[in-house]
Amino acid sequence: MIYFLFIYISLFLSYLLFYPSLALSNMFGAIDVPNRRKIHSIPTARGGGFAIFIAFSLALICVPVEIDLKIPLVLGSTVIFLVGFIDDAINLSPPLKLSGQILALGIYNLILHLLNYEISITQGILSAIWIIFITNATNLIDGLDGLAGGICASEALCISVIAFILESYEIMMCGLLLLGAIAGFLPRNFPKAKIFMGDCGALFLGFTLAILSSRLIIESENIVCLFSVFLIFRVPSYDTNISIIRRIAKRKNPFNADKEHFHHLLLKHGFSKECATLLLITVSLLFGLFGIVLLWNWTKCF
Repeated sequence: MIYFLFIYISLFLSYLLFYPSLALSNMFGAIDVPNRRKIHSIPTARGGGFAIFIAFSLALICVPVEIDLKIPLVLGSTVIFLVGFIDDAINLSPPLKLSGQILALGIYNLILHLLNYEISITQGILSAIWIIFITNATNLIDGLDGLAGGICASEALCISVIAFILESYEIMMCGLLLLGAIAGFLPRNFPKAKIFMGDCGALFLGFTLAILSSRLIIESENIVCLFSVFLIFRVPSYDTNISIIRRIAKRKNPFNADKEHFHHLLLKHGFSKECATLLLITVSLLFGLFGIVLLWNWTKCF
C-alpha cells in the first residue's frame, strides 16, 4: 500500500506541476513555434517534461529502492533532462545533443561502477547502444499531442508487468512510478495540448525506459525477456530504423527532421490527429501485451 501511495504521489505531483512547467518554459523561451514541418498552429510551451521528471525523481528518492538502481538513474536522468531542456530553449545541434546524451550515459555508468554494480564489457557496450537508440527513438516519435506520452505510458506499464513476472520488484516499482508521472501529465498533453513535453520530456522518458529495460534484461539473463523488451519498444524503434534508412536512401542527413514518420503518414491518409495518436498507442500496447504473453508462457513451461 505504501508503494501505491507513492505512485499516486507521482501522478498528482506531475498533474500539479503543470503551471510551474508553463512558467519555466516562458522564462527560458522553451516555446514551440509553428513552421512548415510542425503540425500544431499556435505557439506552445514545450517544457512539460519538467513535471514528469520532478514527479518521478522525487517519488523515486522516497521509495525504498536499492541505491545501485536509484542513484545512477536519478543522476543520469537529471543530466539528460537538462540536455533536453537546453535544446528546448536554444535548439542544440544534433552533435551537441548526442554529446549530452553520451555524458548522461557516462555519468550513469560511472555511478554504477562506483557502487560496484558489475556487468561485462559486452553487456555494457550493448546496453549503451540500446540506451542511446531508445532515447532518440522516443524523441523522434514525439510528433502529435499525447503520442510520445501515451506510447511511453504503455511501455512503462509493460516493463512493470514483465518485471513482476520475473520478480524484479524494484524495476517494477520504477516503471509504475514513471507511469504515474506520465499519467499526471497526459491530461494537459492530449489534443489540443496545452503544453508539450519537449525534448526534456522525450529524452528523459526514453533514457529512463531504456535503462529500466536494459537492467531487466541483464539481471534476468533471460533470452525470452530480451525478445519481449524488443516487442515493447517496437513502434518507436521501427519508426526510427525506417527513418534512418529512408533518409540515407535519399542522400539526406539521417539527423535532419522530415514529415514521413508513422504519424505523418497516417495524417496524409486521412486520419485525424486524435485517431492517429490513439491508433499508434494501441499498436504499441498490443506489441507490449504480446511480449508479456510470450514471457508468461515461457515461465509457465520452464
